[in-house]
Amino acid sequence: MPFLQLRFTHYALRFTLHASRIRKGFTLVELVVAFLILVIGVTAILELVSQSALNARYAKDKTTATVLAQQKLEELLAQPDLAPGETEGDFGDAYPQFRWRAQVSEVGDSTISTESGTGLLHIVVTVEWQDRGQLRSVQLETLQAPVTVLHPQEATLQQPMSSFSGLPDMSGFTTQGGAGQ
Repeated sequence: MPFLQLRFTHYALRFTLHASRIRKGFTLVELVVAFLILVIGVTAILELVSQSALNARYAKDKTTATVLAQQKLEELLAQPDLAPGETEGDFGDAYPQFRWRAQVSEVGDSTISTESGTGLLHIVVTVEWQDRGQLRSVQLETLQAPVTVLHPQEATLQQPMSSFSGLPDMSGFTTQGGAGQ
């Protein structure tokens, strides 16, 4: 009997060694599943990076368009003889992808008027550009009241009020010969 026991033990030991070698590696199914998970994860990360780059470019273009629209609006407001109408143009070689359009119109119900009859002006500046095949735009608008510009020789300074009659001096300071006495 000892021979049978040894033989049985030998086969059991041999079976155990063979089974442990199989458990040390990965099966083909496990490798395919792991590879698919890796591919899906890498694809998602690349898509996020790509979308981030596109969003960053759009934000940069929109910021540039807003700054350009503000500059064009300031140029229009600085013109002393701004008249109602529509003009358009580009920003030259510095910003070739951007175009601007300005609309100046007189507000119909304006109660503000000057001797020349011009009233309140409504100014709209639109800057447009192409982004991934779509036309994008930024629009700024403002109102401008007519301003009478006086020549320095024509301007007269008004004297400020030196005292308020009937009101006591509540500052607590004493002055000599000035306001409040």
